[in-house]
Amino acid sequence: MNRTVLTLVVVVLSFLLGMAALTLYQNHRQEQQVHEEATVLLERVRNVMKLVTVEGDVSELFSSTSSRNVTFYLPLPSRFSFDKQATVEVRGTVLVGYDLEQLDIRIDPDRRTMTISNLPEPEILAIDHELIYRDLNESWFNTFDADDYSRLNRRAKERLRNAALESELMARARVQGNSVIEGIGYLARSAGYELIVEGEAPPTELE
Repeated sequence: MNRTVLTLVVVVLSFLLGMAALTLYQNHRQEQQVHEEATVLLERVRNVMKLVTVEGDVSELFSSTSSRNVTFYLPLPSRFSFDKQATVEVRGTVLVGYDLEQLDIRIDPDRRTMTISNLPEPEILAIDHELIYRDLNESWFNTFDADDYSRLNRRAKERLRNAALESELMARARVQGNSVIEGIGYLARSAGYELIVEGEAPPTELE
């Protein structure tokens, strides 16, 4: 009889412990749920006249190291350096073209001429990029914070911009811009007008 009672007690305790463990596990999973809230504010709207002629995909892997010197008194002053290093892969799409805000087009119906002036130079119009943090190493007295991530993001965008400026994207954008001017000239001649381009740069050829 005592053995039967003991068996029942063990079974009941095992059941209660199992239920408690299941409850703790479910609560732990619920605590790990991520809730995100966002507020989008439209600050300013403006009209733009931009012509994208070339886009290029750029990727780069770079490392950034920052050191912090700390002095300990043990009891004599001793200076130690603590480093933090980030290895980041940046991928982006660079849009190159023309800002046509200052472009001037004049049409003279009497002389049957169309004059284009203030031709802009090709420039980088936009950079769409993303960061992939491949490795983050930090020290006890030199850890990563929000400012570090913002700095890495700005630095990554600067590196993409510099890579685009050093590539052939600008030359290709200029060739495409000349093609657009030639197309406008064809339409003007079809309508019986002569196209005059003031300050036209010589065409650029690519291999």
